[in-house]
Amino acid sequence: MKDKDSGPSHHLKVYAFLILERVAGSKDLLISVLLQADGQFLGKTSVGTVAEGQEILLSLSWDKPKQSFVVSSETAGSVPILSFIPFTSPGAPHDAVPPEFSMAKSFVVNSDVSSNAKAHEDQN
Repeated sequence: MKDKDSGPSHHLKVYAFLILERVAGSKDLLISVLLQADGQFLGKTSVGTVAEGQEILLSLSWDKPKQSFVVSSETAGSVPILSFIPFTSPGAPHDAVPPEFSMAKSFVVNSDVSSNAKAHEDQN
């Protein structure tokens, strides 16, 4: 049996999927984040709504004491919305997620399909 501290540490591959859904009868979009780690579905959480054309900042971090991923969203002039997705991996080392794990992405929501296609073409 190997000592957990003697081998190389195993860090998870975490994927966050952004889901935008049109709110019925409105131009607003409901924002949800779906998390997956090492192929395991962790959970989906709603982080508020955003108006089309509005900039939003989404962040994902690790709260080691609570053993949870923290998903937050913030738009200009609003209070951040926080949501917690608990995570424990059976058999994984206690430090599978580094305590400094954090990522953030700011973007402007635009549902114009032709603009998205053009942006994709420009990147190629």
